[in-house]
Amino acid sequence: MRIKNMRIFNLFSGMGNRELVGIDLSTNNLKIAHLKIYPNRKELAGVLNRNLNGLSDDDISKNVQTCIKELKIKNPIFLITIPSHLVISKNIEVPSTNDREIREIINLQAGRHTPYSREEIIIDYIAIGTYKQNYTKILLLIVTNSVIKRQFAILEKAGIRIDRVFLAQEAMAYLTTKIFKLDSVPSPVSIMHVDESYTDFTIVFKAKAIFIRSIPIGRQHLIAEAEKFQTKFAGEIKKSLEAYQAENIEKNPNMLILTGALEGLGVLETVLNEAVHLPVRVMPYLNNISSTDKAVSAAQTAKNLSFLNVIAPLWAYSESKVNLIPEEIRLKMALRDRSRDLVSSAILFLVILVLIFLTLLSNIYFKSAYLRNLNAKYQSLAKDAKILEDDSQKNSFIRNYLASRGISLKVLTELHIIAPVYLELNDIRFDKEGKFTIRGTAESMSTVFSLVDAMEKSKYFKEVKTKYTTRRQEGKRDVTDFEINSLLRKVAD
Repeated sequence: MRIKNMRIFNLFSGMGNRELVGIDLSTNNLKIAHLKIYPNRKELAGVLNRNLNGLSDDDISKNVQTCIKELKIKNPIFLITIPSHLVISKNIEVPSTNDREIREIINLQAGRHTPYSREEIIIDYIAIGTYKQNYTKILLLIVTNSVIKRQFAILEKAGIRIDRVFLAQEAMAYLTTKIFKLDSVPSPVSIMHVDESYTDFTIVFKAKAIFIRSIPIGRQHLIAEAEKFQTKFAGEIKKSLEAYQAENIEKNPNMLILTGALEGLGVLETVLNEAVHLPVRVMPYLNNISSTDKAVSAAQTAKNLSFLNVIAPLWAYSESKVNLIPEEIRLKMALRDRSRDLVSSAILFLVILVLIFLTLLSNIYFKSAYLRNLNAKYQSLAKDAKILEDDSQKNSFIRNYLASRGISLKVLTELHIIAPVYLELNDIRFDKEGKFTIRGTAESMSTVFSLVDAMEKSKYFKEVKTKYTTRRQEGKRDVTDFEINSLLRKVAD
């Protein structure tokens, strides 16, 4: 059954206004896909390919630079995609359900599944599911360091920093599941991705690639010698299904999905149907993803190539788990990111200090300007205010003078009135501050105290105190000498 008119597939990741670029350097053809991410949609903006046959690594770097400039990309995230023919895959069972323990186990056992030493390989895995409570079925993935490092070196020469290294089959499994809504399908599905010189065979279940195999037959073989390679291709698909069944991983697939570079290969659907006796669906991938006319035209022009393996990782960027970056490169990336974070933090700290300084400086400037304006505004009033202040002081002096004028006569009159009869005053003094002192002689001590009481009750005296009283004999009688100090009330006030 051929699917022609299918609803356009858009997957929102919430990344918003960003650009992703997928790169494939694994064959003699450079393939690049450019995805633009908007707040509410994704769109394939362009694809490019270049023939790399016979080119040196330096020439490949220049080609990559030219392609990136041609796509007019601004601040993108770059991804590498690795096809299955560069990956050693094994379906194994691990006696643990903990991710950290699983990684430790496969780190120890990886050497048993490859002729390379542990230092020469990169390993990762896809967790398929658990069984027997404590066991996990995984798809073990092994790639040689040299393959990835070479691609990193080429892209670094082109000025490109890689963010992730994807397994193409994992990303295609995710994308195909979303397009065909296979999440709820109870049985696995087989995907056959036909490229120029090879075909990726993948068994997909619940959006995961649970079995992968590379078939060294591609579009160029199926076009050049159709009858020979169609039969051979069908046989390879049958062998792949048998190998999957022998692994006892999951149920048998109930459908085959054929995608990739399929133009002119219409008869392949019938050949596969007859060979494996399963329904075959042909999926023209460009019809089922949101793309610009420019991208569709560029992909259709390159008839022998499929761009699905570089497009799928762009859609699965936030969902894919596998990352085939060498450990030493991961450490370098982590150190680089940490250094960048430290520099960013330092710059932010300096910016905050500068802002605080500018804020304080602006406050000082505006307050100084405000003070200058006030001084200029009230300077003309300062002379008049000074004159008024001088006049006020003169008025106060005159009022005080008038209030205190004649106080001595009033005090003497008051003293004459309140003084007892048998009292002799020898000395009377007062000064400008209002200090008043009297000395004299009384017949008895009680006469002195009587005078003190009278002065305290008077309106002219306050703080009346007896400084001393001295008894002495004058002739045949006893007398008392005394001194009384006080303040004149009105003068002091």
